[in-house]
Amino acid sequence: MESFSQQGIDSRAMFAAFMRNLPMLLVLAAAGAILGSGLNVFLVLLQSRDTVFVSETEYYIEFAPGRYEVRDYYNDFTWNDVLATDLILGRAMELLGDQYERTQVKDSITADILSDVRYLTITVRSKTFEEAEAIKNALQTALEEFGAKKKEFESIEKIEDLEIVQEKRQYFAWRAAVLGAVVLLCIGVFEIAFRICAGSAFYTKQEIVKTFGIPVYGMTFKENANRDSFLQKQYKMLEQNLKLLNQNGTKIYLLDASEGACAEAFLKNITSQTKIKTSFFKKYDRGQELSGATFLAVIPFGKTYREKITDEMEYVKLHGATVRGAVLVEADNIWQRIYYACYTWNKKEVNES
Repeated sequence: MESFSQQGIDSRAMFAAFMRNLPMLLVLAAAGAILGSGLNVFLVLLQSRDTVFVSETEYYIEFAPGRYEVRDYYNDFTWNDVLATDLILGRAMELLGDQYERTQVKDSITADILSDVRYLTITVRSKTFEEAEAIKNALQTALEEFGAKKKEFESIEKIEDLEIVQEKRQYFAWRAAVLGAVVLLCIGVFEIAFRICAGSAFYTKQEIVKTFGIPVYGMTFKENANRDSFLQKQYKMLEQNLKLLNQNGTKIYLLDASEGACAEAFLKNITSQTKIKTSFFKKYDRGQELSGATFLAVIPFGKTYREKITDEMEYVKLHGATVRGAVLVEADNIWQRIYYACYTWNKKEVNES
């Protein structure tokens, strides 16, 4: 028997898990988009309590002859840094007077180079129309003087001055919606992958064989097998395999880690779906004599169970009992079809449907 760390990951089981949970992942992505958009709307509503006026002014920068290499240095970051220096902001503060604070003015201005480095856009955001206009005019004078003083520039002059307007709030943002969708989608993908990789939940018969080194006699399903050839085949295999356990008329005790709930569900299922006589199956009573008893482990599909059932199995073994094998119960039909590459129903099933 391999230790759990030596088993590796069943890539086909991982694929089946993702495919089976694809609708859930899509719902998570949609919920994330809604959540991200809602959060963005909430933040915008908080910000909209304060009126903001916006001024945009575009300047044309004429570089001095023979100094064209300096174009490579004047980008968004450079201009935002230069605007905050005494050469520009300091001069603007002199023009504005003592009623303005330097930090406030610095935080209100933004420089952008949208495409061509010769075109500089200065944006001013302020709480009042008059303040935005005053800062805009002071910056214009400071920038023009800066262009005249510096040898790398021929001149800096205003070419377009947009009207100062109240800022319009954008209540819906695609970035917020996409970010929310991606975050929740990643959480869903991680949860599915973690459950498979952790190995605490069993999805296939082979996983049980590798983990415990015992045979798996078959599996039962949540769905009814009346018109499903795949399920009928699986139940037929289960029926034939379980007969091997009762060749000598030995009583088989059902062992689970859910206080008998899984064992009870297993008995009801095989009674309705197979012709197996369930009289030789007995539910395990913890107070019974264990020496020489034979057990069949009942393991539910897709539930965190490895540690719990391991504890139960080690307990009965310690008291002299034998665990002959296991069954996987309440399996998902679609999941198993994906895993076994059984994607189609036969013609009879389709016609009867």
